[in-house]
Parts: sequence; structure tokens; C-alpha cells
Amino acid sequence: MFEFRFSSLLKALLLITCVLGGYEYLSKLDQLKAELAELKARAETARETAELRRQEWTEIKTAQDKLDKLAARMAEVIRQRDLLDTLERKLTGEIRYLADSMATAVEKARASALGTVIPELRLMGRPALHNAKIFKINDDAIAFLHEDGVANLQVKTDDLPMEFVQKYDLGPKSIHQGLQRLADELVPPSKKDTSGKTKNL
Repeated sequence: MFEFRFSSLLKALLLITCVLGGYEYLSKLDQLKAELAELKARAETARETAELRRQEWTEIKTAQDKLDKLAARMAEVIRQRDLLDTLERKLTGEIRYLADSMATAVEKARASALGTVIPELRLMGRPALHNAKIFKINDDAIAFLHEDGVANLQVKTDDLPMEFVQKYDLGPKSIHQGLQRLADELVPPSKKDTSGKTKNL
């Protein structure tokens, strides 16, 4: 009978142990499932965060590429602007030199013409001048002393023969005056005084 009780007790103990072990196993299993679910949720959040970061990085890289291209274009624009500034200064200098050279040549030609005597100066629509001596030349006219007095022949009234207009660079189509106007127009506004004239540099 003792054996029967021991055996029943043993079975009961085993049963209790199994029940307790099963309960603990099930409890740990539930805990592990909860931890696994939490890890999965964290992994999903981490994956979503990583995807957002990847998209942000792609956008940043795209923006950086655009900035790099823009910086390269700006550098090229600045280089071309500097090149144009250099060419403009060179061209302005050449035009100014040409204008000054032309003005000097015109003044020299006009000065050397003073005192020249023309035995007979034929004019359109009026009598010829005899022994006409050039005594004054300005940008629009030539004054002559002749046998009958003084004649001031002007370009604008077509009194002056075209050969004189061209030879002494006279009138509104004067080359040296055109070059001078062009040179003055090329001077930047900062180098002009309030009247619009070029400052002495």
C-alpha cells in the first residue's frame, strides 16, 4: 500500500512538475513571442527610418549635384565675364588710341594746310575764288582769303567741295569725331563726371 501511495504521490508530483513546467514554458513562450513582436516592430521602424534616410540622402545628393553644376556654371560665367572685361578694356584702349592718333593726324594735316594757296577754287552755285589762301580750318568749315575778300565755306551748307571735306576730315561724318564719340561712349559711367564728360585719369 505504501508503494501505491508513493507511486501516486510520485505521479502527482510529476504531474504538478509537468504542469508547472508547461506553464513556465508557455509563459516564457508568450514572453518570447512578445519580445519577437517588439523586435519585428523595431526592425520595421528601423527599415522605414533607413528608407527615409536613403530617400533624404538621395535628395541631398541630387541637390548637391545641382549645386555643383550651378557652381561650375557660375565659375564659367565669371571666367567669361572676366574675359569680356579684358577684351572690352583692350578694345576701348585700341579705339581710344586710334581716336587720338586720328585726331593728331587730322590736326597735323589741317595745320600743314594753313597758308596753302589755290589759284582757282571752283565752287558749285557760286563764282570761283581766285588765289584762295587757307587761313583757318575747324571741324565744320574752312576760311579762305582770296582776291575779293574772305570766304568761310561750311560743310553743312555744301559750300565746301567734297575733296576738302574728305582731305581734312570735316563735318558730321568726320572719322576722328566719330571715333572720339565712340571712345567716350565706351568709358564706364564711374569714370565720367556729372556733366557726362570723361574725367582725367
